[in-house]
Amino acid sequence: MTDDGGDMAAIPNDLLISEVLSRLPVKSLLRFRSVCRSWHDAMADPTFVRRHLELSHAARTPSVLAVYTRTDVDPDNAAPPEDVISFHRVRLGQSSAAVVELMQEEGLECADAKLLTSHCDGLVAVLVKPGKIFVCNPATREFFALPPVLGNMRAEAAVLGFDPCNGRYVVARCFYWHYNCHTDEYTGEQFLEYHIVHEVFVLGASGSGDWETTVTPPCPIDTFMPPAYARGAFYWAANDQSDETERGLPNALLRFAIHDRKFAVVPLPPGVNFMDLDDRDTLTELDGELCYTHPATDTGFDFWILLDEDRWSLRWRVSFGHPIYAALPLSGQPHGTLTVYKFTPPGIIYRFDERNNALEEVMDVEEVYWNMVDQMGSADYDYSKQCGDDYYDCDKCGGGVDDCDQCGVGVDDDGDEVMETLGGSDDHDVEQGGDGSNYESDYDDAEELDENDDDADARAWVENGYLYHWEFRDGRWEEVQDGLALPVMKRLFTYVESLVKIN
Repeated sequence: MTDDGGDMAAIPNDLLISEVLSRLPVKSLLRFRSVCRSWHDAMADPTFVRRHLELSHAARTPSVLAVYTRTDVDPDNAAPPEDVISFHRVRLGQSSAAVVELMQEEGLECADAKLLTSHCDGLVAVLVKPGKIFVCNPATREFFALPPVLGNMRAEAAVLGFDPCNGRYVVARCFYWHYNCHTDEYTGEQFLEYHIVHEVFVLGASGSGDWETTVTPPCPIDTFMPPAYARGAFYWAANDQSDETERGLPNALLRFAIHDRKFAVVPLPPGVNFMDLDDRDTLTELDGELCYTHPATDTGFDFWILLDEDRWSLRWRVSFGHPIYAALPLSGQPHGTLTVYKFTPPGIIYRFDERNNALEEVMDVEEVYWNMVDQMGSADYDYSKQCGDDYYDCDKCGGGVDDCDQCGVGVDDDGDEVMETLGGSDDHDVEQGGDGSNYESDYDDAEELDENDDDADARAWVENGYLYHWEFRDGRWEEVQDGLALPVMKRLFTYVESLVKIN
């Protein structure tokens, strides 16, 4: 009603759809599409989906998506343990108590895998294990498993992108059937023997429904360096074979144009001769551009932007003031602000103000992690046995990561976390995951242990979702179950929710 008692003119439906509904979050749109047929049809229209996506990209407050894996175990053993992958949205700039939102979770064989993820326009592709890739939209909870690869493949990597020429989303994967590097003992020259395969899968009804083999890459691709998508092309770490004495280390990028399906070699940024094999160098899409992150010093990183096919621009140089392992750019702003995630425990998300050369802490990822664990039911997990991790103090001896003498945890010269066993033997080290919550044992059988192996009772590993360790009891070694293993954060990246359909 108006002030004079008259009826207020109704908002035209097309204006309501294009200017109001297109600005709402996906969760609301999924509810509102049942209001009437016109709204339902409008939200399924590609024009509306693209409009909503553009407005989501333009949102000033960025979000990140955290990917976790865990193993659910039936307390009554009525069902076998199940690996679960879950996607949690983290809204930056809010209190840590309110940021974690579970978007989607799926039961998969994933808990012990080194997951590789790729994202584009709200879709996420996950390489769970060799030959097994799925694509999901965490906002709509759509899930699609791509056809598996049959055979004994090696070193697979995958990446998701968008073909702007025809509006189709494409997954590319690269793997080897075999790969061997040989060195001539007289000349020192290296030569490779390998069989490489590069394939694409076009999502949606316009695709073939199967993997399509492309032309063979002109040089070897390093599948251990996660690839990236930017501006209609995929970028792979590669070795262009220009250095006869080093055929293995990546010394260039290989660009694959999605639409014309052609490869081209792209040089690395100035001053970068080879990529860092310790995963300190990264390729990421940053606000539509390809970003190459490279350690400039022990405490700082350079962030390069690819301007065209072979020209780079040093966009940011950020010093963190202390040694760090790796840094991942999350978002950049036109006025020179960079949001970056520092891997080194405890993980912190910073905002770098280029104008003032200042770092501001935005979010403590450790707090986000524990909020997420609480959502899953923290009472189900045993924290006390995971001694020496940055996330806990040691329940056995009261020490933390720097002073846990009984458990032997320390920090090496590079600031990386290391685990040493009680006996200090190099042959019996406990391997610790990136966040300290996943252990593996070198011992496959108790018979391999010796009674005098004093360090063996410190051995810990994860099996079927439980933590175990060895103990010497009554003259024999026994496996001792500690409790459920904590969820593991596998990946963290910028997230934009969308209505984009997969299939």
